Amino acid sequence: MTEPPASAVSRRGFLSVLAGAGLLSLGAGFETGCGGENALAGRVRHAEGSGDFVPNVYVTVKRDGRALVEVDNCEFGQGVTSMFATLVAEELDLSLGAVDCHFPDSLAVYRTTVNMQLTGGSASTREKYLPVRTAAAAARTMLVAAAASEWRVPARELTTDDGKVHHATSGRTVGYGALTLAAARQPVPDAPRLKTKSEHRLIGKPARRVDIRGKVDGSARFGIDTIVPGMVKAYILHGPVYGANATHVRADGVRRQQGVLDVVVFPGGVAVVAERYWQARAAARDVQVTWDAGDAAGLDTEEMRRAVHAHDDDGDTARDDGNAAKAIARAPARVTATYEAPFLAHAPLEPQNCIVHVRDRHDQDGPRVEVWAPCQSPSIVQALVGEAMGVSDSQVLVHTTLIGGAFGRRIVADFAVQAAHVSRKIGRPVQVIWSRESDMTQGFYRPQLAARMSGGVSADGVVTGLSAHVLGQFISLDFLPALGAALAGVPDGVRGTVIDALKGVFASGTIPDMFSTEGIRDTAYRIENLRVAMTPVNTRLPVASWRSVGHSFTGFAVEGFLDELAHAARIDPVELRRRVLPETSRARRVLDAVVAMSGWGKPLPAGRGRGLARHQSFESEVAEVAEVEIVDGRLKVRRVFAAVDCGTVVNPDIVRAQVEGAIIFGLSAALDQEITVRDGIVQQTNFDGFPLLRMHECPEIVVHLTGSDERPTGIGEPGLPPIAPAVANAVFALTGVRLRRLPLQRAWNEAHAGRR
Repeated sequence: MTEPPASAVSRRGFLSVLAGAGLLSLGAGFETGCGGENALAGRVRHAEGSGDFVPNVYVTVKRDGRALVEVDNCEFGQGVTSMFATLVAEELDLSLGAVDCHFPDSLAVYRTTVNMQLTGGSASTREKYLPVRTAAAAARTMLVAAAASEWRVPARELTTDDGKVHHATSGRTVGYGALTLAAARQPVPDAPRLKTKSEHRLIGKPARRVDIRGKVDGSARFGIDTIVPGMVKAYILHGPVYGANATHVRADGVRRQQGVLDVVVFPGGVAVVAERYWQARAAARDVQVTWDAGDAAGLDTEEMRRAVHAHDDDGDTARDDGNAAKAIARAPARVTATYEAPFLAHAPLEPQNCIVHVRDRHDQDGPRVEVWAPCQSPSIVQALVGEAMGVSDSQVLVHTTLIGGAFGRRIVADFAVQAAHVSRKIGRPVQVIWSRESDMTQGFYRPQLAARMSGGVSADGVVTGLSAHVLGQFISLDFLPALGAALAGVPDGVRGTVIDALKGVFASGTIPDMFSTEGIRDTAYRIENLRVAMTPVNTRLPVASWRSVGHSFTGFAVEGFLDELAHAARIDPVELRRRVLPETSRARRVLDAVVAMSGWGKPLPAGRGRGLARHQSFESEVAEVAEVEIVDGRLKVRRVFAAVDCGTVVNPDIVRAQVEGAIIFGLSAALDQEITVRDGIVQQTNFDGFPLLRMHECPEIVVHLTGSDERPTGIGEPGLPPIAPAVANAVFALTGVRLRRLPLQRAWNEAHAGRR
């Protein structure tokens, strides 16, 4: 990852002008070109002044022949910079080492997904595979056209490789750097030719990540490493209950301590501001704060569990095919069960942080607010910070940094809003760094969920009916404030009215929550009688997307329950799934692949059980088999086999790494992690109570990519949903104990205690 190039500011201004002039669409519905007469003049002026050729918003060809790609997705370990660089190098016929990556600022031209610049939903490769390739192919076409014009030969006679244009007949060769001005004068092609699969040199081939050196030698700069001239540090004090506000602050003598500048009270917290972080943190010990009750006062997760179990209604229907109740009642084998999952923290290793500079209205010639943030959505930061500071989104400029883990948490911009409040009071750039305790106890969380499952199986082993009723907090409802980012062109007053109306609609169930039942209502299983319902559970503890969102729970509920149906029907769990999956489907192919690679059906060593699960999420299909032992009462996962179909693969090494990472992340949650709340206070404050899987606990993981010519589908999250049910099913195969509650170790301990 490069530092911003010297021409970054002028390029930003250039692109802003082009955005206003109208952009040329370059594939898949994305605006990635810079066409039109105004754009042509701008391209030429920019090339004359800088020597750089900028054919579109993604690609720059530098005068030294290297390429710069603007990575408008966020990099939090998933390899998106390597993906962008690979696609540009492929279509521009450059080596991967000749492509530099840069995170662009929060310009309107990069708003694509629902009018937002957003990284989430495992969508980066899905969304950018064609646009970025097309942008690079357009640059190549224009460079070739420039050489053809200078040499007065047909463009079809020219070839490219290693950053050069060649004319075999005359033997002439010219590097890209010598063509930048001439290329800028060429028209942007409407539909440049993309390479075919047989021509690919890089796509589909293993390659070292482009950001690996900086992450190994420490030169990579994450949000927490960012330095802005004149900035100060703020240590944040939060109340014991989420949403608590300070009613009285006593900071006698604190402001006189070395390095301390001020103690600032803002909505939801108190900040001790100092020249250095440890000065602020040390001084914070002497600040005495009285807090109000907070938003989540009185919440108790055990009471919530009991209430959910006692709740008795049919829920709001999300899908209703046939007559599930009648089909289940008539089935010779029937099962009813309730599956449960707790609140979960995201717990990224880099805690929440950012730098914000709120400038005085009368002393600025740029944006009113400038933000440097490890965030998943610059657009949401713009919307929420702008609203808090009383300025328009366009007056908030966001610089995106590398991110040390996100998992959905950094879509929320609460930390940036806090930094903005402090900066406005201090009048200088302020870096906020949350403590691990604040990060763990101050939301947002994966919601606590339950699913009431019932189903029936015929005598010949076919699922005749399935009913699933999910009860939990609606992520859609808590995410609505972020919707403001998608309404950037709507007047502020109208924007608030729209959001308030949508809150009412989601809360009433008029529009179903899109996350609660994903993975069930759109299941790949062909079940003639299927009913899916949901019931909202409001807790006032905020929830948000957590890695794989609703699939993280629905995969556990469905795949565990199908195992129960197979046992009730006395057939193999694989065979039951085969009977409800179309024979030629991706799901069936991936299921068969994991069965073959794991040796399903073959004897295991004594004391080891084997369990299987499959799930489709983010358009990708993943099936996993887990092998489990129980050692001194502890569940030990020894091996995991994963078969994956995620369409066209850009870099197989990164795909395997993502699947391995999702399995490890999912195992941490499946085995041990939970957030419990008593009287509104989160009980887990650090990794001692919310443990990550340790290296010595990590199983052997074998990943097989089934191969596909389909377009790329998601990969950052789909490896997670199958792991918890695969482990639970393995425990049942080994012990006969059915675990329906996460985390599984706690469920096992309780089940084992009940048997003694």
